[in-house]
Amino acid sequence: MSDTASLQGVSEAQLLIPLGDYHLQPIAHQKRATRNADLWSPLRYPGGKRQLVPFFVDLLKLNDKSPLDLFVEPFTGGAAVSLHLLAAGLVERVVLADLDPLVHAFWHQACFNTEQLVSDIQAAEVTLQEWHRLRADPGKTLREKAYACLFLNRTSYSGILQGRAGPIGGQKQQSKYKIDCRFYKDEIVFRLRQIGELAASGRIAAVRRTDVHATVRWVEKSYSESSRLYYFDPPFWDKGERLYRKAFGQKEHERLAKLLTGLHTPWVLSYDYHQEIIDLYRSSAQEANQDESDLVPAGSPRLHTTDLLYCNRHEKRGATELIITNLSKVPEERINDARR
Repeated sequence: MSDTASLQGVSEAQLLIPLGDYHLQPIAHQKRATRNADLWSPLRYPGGKRQLVPFFVDLLKLNDKSPLDLFVEPFTGGAAVSLHLLAAGLVERVVLADLDPLVHAFWHQACFNTEQLVSDIQAAEVTLQEWHRLRADPGKTLREKAYACLFLNRTSYSGILQGRAGPIGGQKQQSKYKIDCRFYKDEIVFRLRQIGELAASGRIAAVRRTDVHATVRWVEKSYSESSRLYYFDPPFWDKGERLYRKAFGQKEHERLAKLLTGLHTPWVLSYDYHQEIIDLYRSSAQEANQDESDLVPAGSPRLHTTDLLYCNRHEKRGATELIITNLSKVPEERINDARR
């Protein structure tokens, strides 16, 4: 795809964001989270979008939405974007929601029963036997599910909770990287307590186990007077069933498109790049009846592609991300700077 293309008169831009070491980066080499600088998620999430943080920082400023009253992630996952925006003071509050019972339990406990989860993590025996126990039965209570979510996330290949993913180091633990190589207890506890502080101060306003449609309805009813922005990061279009416990089928993708193209509140959507998604949102927008405003008129969604560069010590691999938004302005200057 060329640097500038068109889709029914809508421009697409290429954005290259180098990420540095992405897989199995030693914790000592990471920037330590602080209250006034940054906050890293305790979860390693497949398709995590921390690399899009600079885009969101500039997007908020460009559209005069900083500080923003409310930032909403209906597909929370690792919540990397929400946590950074909170720590940086660019948003006042966030609402987190996820339909996966393990992911919801983790965020609920991390926010509202922090020390209980901290205690469980500190006492954890990071062994292959514990991995198999939790994989077979993650438990029934919020406490049990939250612990299982975090343990399995930090000890499974690429952080995948879906049942097909094996343990880091393999079943025979003959790899250079063993099952505990990502389980840095002190750092995990540090991050959990930072999250607990945000929740205690009301900056993490709610953690809900609802699907995207129920989440949007609840937020629109509960925060109708607040300046807000939704960030939708749904399961991948391709191979989602291999990565997520709550994957989407064709109908779910279509329902989401219908919801978003009829939503007047500002939103941003990220997807793995596929022509079917472009066609879906183009046709859905044409069917929506929206009034003209500071948002993009119906029939003209803004589509951009983002080239993400994932790196480790051995290889670099790229992935093209599709960004769709109803905001009229996107940070073109960051796109240009990133490509030099």
